[in-house]
Amino acid sequence: MAPAPLIRSARNPAVAHIRSLQRGSVRRRTGHTIVEGPKLVAEALHAGVVDSVLCVAEPSPAAAAVVNDAAAQGITIRRCTDGVFNAAADTETPQGILAVIAAPDPPPLPGPALLLVLDGVQDPGNVGAMVRSAAAAGATNVICTPGTADAHSPKTMRAGAGGQFRVPIRKVANPADLESFAAGIDIYAASADADLVYHDIDWTGPSGLVVGAEAAGVSPEWRAASRAAVRVPMHAEVESLNAAAAAAVILFEAARQRAAGSTTKEPGARAH
Repeated sequence: MAPAPLIRSARNPAVAHIRSLQRGSVRRRTGHTIVEGPKLVAEALHAGVVDSVLCVAEPSPAAAAVVNDAAAQGITIRRCTDGVFNAAADTETPQGILAVIAAPDPPPLPGPALLLVLDGVQDPGNVGAMVRSAAAAGATNVICTPGTADAHSPKTMRAGAGGQFRVPIRKVANPADLESFAAGIDIYAASADADLVYHDIDWTGPSGLVVGAEAAGVSPEWRAASRAAVRVPMHAEVESLNAAAAAAVILFEAARQRAAGSTTKEPGARAH
């Protein structure tokens, strides 16, 4: 079969569709998003969610290998000029390959629930970083509340570095919505002014961590639904950690306890 002609115009319908996926309304309507770069496109291929691939006429060796893998799977490959690709890409320094994908929905993970709730976290970079940490720490779900940045936007997908392919992400309107799939979970709210320190909590059972926006912190609604607030102690005059950094510290303490079968706990932590 002869290769498809090289796309030379950013007005090409396929390219226009890719550009439209930079808008949240289009992503929600179509259920698709974009990933860029050889590594993320390869991750998407492995997850089986790739719809089509766009690449430059002469991709790098790493990108070319991914293109070959996509072609072997029967996925549509479109080649374009560098200028067209740069117009379609969301990054400042495009890597010559991107894919249109169905928003990933990994299966639930086994073991006691460990939820990360993002309460109105508006920065896509922070959302992506927290999804990445949640996946690495073995969280069973990431929960996004209203006002949280789209966990599947191109920028958030990049910051997630593949995390979205490994941990299920759900949206809830309020704490009561958790009861439909995560009843009986002890939720703790991250707060710089909390009395309890994060490593004094027993994270080995069904647990959840709520992290709020940088400026506002955890909302009163989620604070009220939490068993207690916890903090990460800091030296010197530092007031607080970046939200993504605080989430990572606490999640990996939960992972450490679960791996070790720790019995460390807040006094009376499970005395319901």
